[in-house]
Amino acid sequence: MKTIKYILASLTAGLFLFSACTKEETLKVDVPVKTTDGTVLVQGSVKYIDFGVGTTALPAPFATIKISNNLTTKAFNQFWQADSAGNFAVKGLAVGDYYIAAEYKDAWGYTYVTNGYTVNVKNTVNPITLDFTCK
Repeated sequence: MKTIKYILASLTAGLFLFSACTKEETLKVDVPVKTTDGTVLVQGSVKYIDFGVGTTALPAPFATIKISNNLTTKAFNQFWQADSAGNFAVKGLAVGDYYIAAEYKDAWGYTYVTNGYTVNVKNTVNPITLDFTCK
């Protein structure tokens, strides 16, 4: 009988302890961001010219925006994707020099490329607009 009382007492204490435990909550704090914090918006559009169809530039849906922070090797280390209309917006580049290019692959697997831009991001709030035409 003592054993059963001991087990019941242990179970009751265990239930009490488990019910007292709560999930740890994370305190969320909104930190105001200065508008000149060294990040800038790079936005624009990507179009491509399919010379088999004509010479009109068409929107390049889901084109890849490639960014390199090494102007010597131009080795891309950041990749972004345009939307279904070929428009893109990259936010969060720190102050510095970047090489930015675009690439589009059509439904048949043909890849269209463009010359890139060398962009100097300064501590500014003004967006940089780049429009690419892949060939």
